[in-house]
Amino acid sequence: MNPTSLKILRIEQVCEKTGQSKAAVWYRINPKNRRHDASFPKPFRLSENGRAVGWLESEIDEWIKKRAESRL
Repeated sequence: MNPTSLKILRIEQVCEKTGQSKAAVWYRINPKNRRHDASFPKPFRLSENGRAVGWLESEIDEWIKKRAESRL
């Protein structure tokens, strides 16, 4: 990926990249859930008054890379 370009991923794409279900992704970002993962990238709103959110692909890729590096 070109470091100067930004790509937004929607939930379906995040699931595909991480191999997790939608529920698992939402659990990871919910601090009230026991499966919360503070290291997982936070989504951001795609519009001021809408419910749609997205993640930066570079942040998801970095999270995957860190998870792979921390393998036993």
